[in-house]
Amino acid sequence: MDAARWQRAKQLIADALARPPAERAAFLSSACQDEDLRHEIEVMLTSSEDDTAEDIRPPVVDRDEPAGTSVADSSEAPAAFEFAPGHSAGPYVFTAPLGKGGGGEVYRARDRRLQRDVAIKVLRAKDAAEGARRVREARAAAQLNHRSIAAIYDVFDMAGRTYIVQEYVPGDTLADRMRHRTFPAADIFRLGTAIADAVAHAHAAGIVHCDLKPGNIRFASDGGIRILDFGLARRAPEHASRAADVTGLSASSLQELGIGTPGYMSPEQLLGSSVDCRSDVYSLGVILFEMAAGHRPFSATDMMSTAVAVLTSPLPDLPRSVPRRLRAIIARCLERTPEDRYASAAELRAALVAAQVSRWKLVVGSVLFRRP
Repeated sequence: MDAARWQRAKQLIADALARPPAERAAFLSSACQDEDLRHEIEVMLTSSEDDTAEDIRPPVVDRDEPAGTSVADSSEAPAAFEFAPGHSAGPYVFTAPLGKGGGGEVYRARDRRLQRDVAIKVLRAKDAAEGARRVREARAAAQLNHRSIAAIYDVFDMAGRTYIVQEYVPGDTLADRMRHRTFPAADIFRLGTAIADAVAHAHAAGIVHCDLKPGNIRFASDGGIRILDFGLARRAPEHASRAADVTGLSASSLQELGIGTPGYMSPEQLLGSSVDCRSDVYSLGVILFEMAAGHRPFSATDMMSTAVAVLTSPLPDLPRSVPRRLRAIIARCLERTPEDRYASAAELRAALVAAQVSRWKLVVGSVLFRRP
């Protein structure tokens, strides 16, 4: 489905969902003259309302998160990259392509001044104004200073392209480690807290990541994690003092830039509404769910089906082995209405810490009061 057709379908889905179920068929019949598109939307909306919708959803297919989307190391270079090894951009010499995603291409490069390897994401701007905006936003993200956020070293615009130079982080991504496995509760608490702590730092500075997903979380050699692609994050023009007040970002513009992965995007992102830090909280909830269950809560074989599932399907149950408090935290993150979620990543982090402390108190108590 091309971009224009998807935008039309997305608007029809949003308009249909705003009406009572009994009125949706009549609305679509009058609003959509494309019979094939109308039938596909009607089938998906009907399936999402059915009690057996979970049984008929297609299996998880990671088409919206191809290998190499993030700043990753790769032994095989993807085809059709614009720049070949040896290309120079300022003081940087490209050494190898790493991947595509987020509206651009990612390369490993060598900084000739400081003699260190870096990762460079190259974005093509539609016009000079867009290029200038990207540079401003990347510079704002470069002010972030957190142990779990990949550092941004440089950003510049050249020949209609924006170059974002950031820390090169070799190693596995969370997506790599999540394939075909689930995580024990202790690891979910530990990693979830670390990720939420980093995102909370960004939210406090008025920065919303907008594309949090396992492929953008990498395990560093020091044993910690690094969140990548903050150079593509968005900053509200005049963010308020409270992180929860960061608003005014258009999801439609994010999709035009190739930013956002449907399986991890919040409902408001998919509907083109304004997004704030609670949208990142939703994405964090998807990541926590996937670590616990081994699959995303909502996923399908294409963007439209995934979007419909995110907007209409009931949240699947997590395994009973997942601690009750953790299940409650994840469910709150994945509320469709932003007001029903945690107000910020800082609030989510506090909930994870409190649940972890409570869990350990139970463990210690059971040991202390165990009968001989």
